[in-house]
Amino acid sequence: MIWLNILMLLLVLAAMALAYYQFGNREDIRRMQYDLDMLRARQKEFIESVAEILAVAYDQNRQRLQEARENLRELQEQAVEGLEQQIKKAREQLDALAQRLEEKAKAARDATLKTAQAIERAISVRVRRIGSRATLLRAKAKVTRAAGSAKKGDFHRADEFLAEATELLGQGRENLGEDRVYIESLDTMKTALNEATLAVRGRSHNVQQTTEKALTEADRLVGNLESDEGQEAKRS
Repeated sequence: MIWLNILMLLLVLAAMALAYYQFGNREDIRRMQYDLDMLRARQKEFIESVAEILAVAYDQNRQRLQEARENLRELQEQAVEGLEQQIKKAREQLDALAQRLEEKAKAARDATLKTAQAIERAISVRVRRIGSRATLLRAKAKVTRAAGSAKKGDFHRADEFLAEATELLGQGRENLGEDRVYIESLDTMKTALNEATLAVRGRSHNVQQTTEKALTEADRLVGNLESDEGQEAKRS
């Protein structure tokens, strides 16, 4: 972005010099000087506008990370069996990503416009994914409790847990925004939750099997998000 500004200014100055030496027309020089001043002002406004947009984007990313951090903290306090290691890993990766975000935000100030935007987009994708992951871990916790309630014969409570898990799945999908990488996995988990819900409501003999399948799909999706973040962290 800086070299482009310099190039444009040099072109205007060259035009001014050419007009002076060829025509000696002071009015042309004054008009070109006015155009140059206007160009400088517009460039300054544009740069400030882009900087403000990027600052807002980074603030939104910080807010998403804070929300994810709170979700993980609450999950850890609930101490749901089978989630301990995934929660621990998610918190570690979240803290590392938060630090990386601040480093990238600082570096973007001295980068070209294209580079600064690319940096923010890459960070934003990772932030959205870890936020979605925290929500999906909450969904997994609900399915775990649904399986426990169904095993005890409390199908009404199991149905409530599955409904909450389905709602959280929708939130996790929404958190990803335009990221389409996990759509198929999200659809598979939704199907598994629907099958488990139907089995619970019908007091079916395969209630345990369907809830276990929903848990397996949730675990696979969370695991993929965890693995992908690990790879992104190595690349960045």
